[in-house]
Amino acid sequence: MADKLTQRQEQVLTLIRDFFLENGQAPSLGELQDMLGFSSKRGVVNHLIALENKGYIFRSSEPRGIKLLDETDDSNIEYEYLIGIPIFGYANAGTPLVTAEEEALGMLKVDKNLIGKKVKKDLFALIVKGDSMNERDLDGIKVEEGKYLIVDKEAEVQDGDIVVAVIDNSATVKNISLNTKDMVVLYPESNNPKHQPIYIDSNSDFLINGKVVMVLDNPMRVT
Repeated sequence: MADKLTQRQEQVLTLIRDFFLENGQAPSLGELQDMLGFSSKRGVVNHLIALENKGYIFRSSEPRGIKLLDETDDSNIEYEYLIGIPIFGYANAGTPLVTAEEEALGMLKVDKNLIGKKVKKDLFALIVKGDSMNERDLDGIKVEEGKYLIVDKEAEVQDGDIVVAVIDNSATVKNISLNTKDMVVLYPESNNPKHQPIYIDSNSDFLINGKVVMVLDNPMRVT
């Protein structure tokens, strides 16, 4: 169990946790100095050294090189159980016409127990647009417009998985078929008959940007 913190150290740790959840990265020394109202960065560094010595954080020489360490004390505040997953825009569940550009749409705060053993740093979220996958479900939740998709950009992709693909700099979310020789097929699963498969030469310039590993309901979605 990590050593007990002083009130000021607890404040610094809480600010770091909050910043991670809202921004997906650690605060800089200057940002911490402003948030704490310190006159110099030296005071910030002293508190970071104390937090590291007590086992709450790890510091590296990289910019924003603060990493939170897991704790086992039952009195941990709720942020110890959450991770922030950045929302990078929309997954086009239709014809891939939307330019594949990352947008900053905030952060999803998700309980670590829901994420399980997935690699946290390789996860990002997208919001479904369109109905080409509205009959496909993952763990009982359908890939309908407005839902959140959690995407693992490093996960191994297998036949039948849901993927985010980038074709001619346009993004789409589809099922993937890898069983056809020299060809990749991206196919819909929809009650709308207008959606048809996309056939791609295996040697074409396209990108699988990640595998969809979770679908989350969005109670605020606008249809």
